[in-house]
Amino acid sequence: MPCRRVLSALCLTAALAARAGDPASRCAPAETRELRTVDRLIAETRADIEHGYRIVRTDSNPAVNLCLGSARSHVGVSFCTDPGSQSRPEALDTAAAARTLDALLARRERLEAQIAAAVAACPTR
Repeated sequence: MPCRRVLSALCLTAALAARAGDPASRCAPAETRELRTVDRLIAETRADIEHGYRIVRTDSNPAVNLCLGSARSHVGVSFCTDPGSQSRPEALDTAAAARTLDALLARRERLEAQIAAAVAACPTR
């Protein structure tokens, strides 16, 4: 029983610590979420510029097919959904991509400033 109480207390402490999070996500959640999105877009744009092309996903008509087996067992017949998307490389206008990257980097700087101001104005716990 004492081990169970200690484990419960540790789990509760970990849950409270995780809920508190860092000050940026607590004081400026929308800006922090947008910053993560901008960071992802910056990484994608840099990779596209480095490769000289980008991968474009094209959606076609989804279809329902008759498949053999399922995710759990490989025996039997079931209906499967085929999303009907294909990926293909597409030529990249590097000048436009560089302008996009510059705009994303500028947006990132503005977001960092907004987050810093929000954290400074945010009451501490």
